Amino acid sequence: MDPFKVLIEVVKTRSYTKAAQNLYTSQPSISRDIKRLESDYDVKVFEFKHSNMRLTTDGETLFRYAIQKQRLEDRLRKDLKQAPHTISGELTIGSSYTYGEYRLSEHLADLALKYPKLHIHARLDNSEHIIEHLKHNSIDVGIVEKEIQDNALNKIKIEHDELVLIRRKGQVFEQASTFYIRERGSGTRAYQEKGIEKLGLDDIFLVEMNNTTLIKNMVRSGMGISIVSSSALTPYDHQYLSIAPVDIQRDFYLFTHKNKYIDDNLSLLIEHLKKQ
Repeated sequence: MDPFKVLIEVVKTRSYTKAAQNLYTSQPSISRDIKRLESDYDVKVFEFKHSNMRLTTDGETLFRYAIQKQRLEDRLRKDLKQAPHTISGELTIGSSYTYGEYRLSEHLADLALKYPKLHIHARLDNSEHIIEHLKHNSIDVGIVEKEIQDNALNKIKIEHDELVLIRRKGQVFEQASTFYIRERGSGTRAYQEKGIEKLGLDDIFLVEMNNTTLIKNMVRSGMGISIVSSSALTPYDHQYLSIAPVDIQRDFYLFTHKNKYIDDNLSLLIEHLKKQ
């Protein structure tokens, strides 16, 4: 038990026995807490004369501090109780490039309008790095396109996605010799490799790129083909690209560390990201 709380009760009741009753503990426990104060601060708290108990000069100093401490704690509880009514502060969200470049901005814009005092920092990286950032507590939440199994993390499925084959309109698919593929560690790469195998593109030349927008630009220029997320395609892309399904589905997942405290700000962010 908090020895300062015990001190206040003993002074108020002027009795170890009554203090123990009020605090639902034993008299020896009360005595130990007072002795703990005396030992910690190398002082004598009470003096006894003719069966009367009173504070020593040092005891009065400790008692004044105990009262101030109690008032601060009461104020803290009051402030924390009122805090949920005000959404403010800072959060950091990490996201894979695909989701971050083409989906996350919509959520952030909406949150900025509704909660102007909530400042959200976005960090884009490949999925592998996002998970590492999350495990090292350098971000509050992470969004990736891989169903990662890790005992240190909690995951929530937030959005469905489909992978499609893209090539420049008018380009003959069979004549394509270059395939643009994401870098190792990207959540998209595993699905692209699955698509390459599915389409039988064994002899195609692979060019690594760490940016989906750049991949689309290269494909629009007629420099090769690729497989990308359907959510990454804009009306401009639909105008200049031939898009074909490859029957590869996936989901975007939101991850938090299992030891992360989910306060009202973070809870609000998570609920908003779950809305499609």
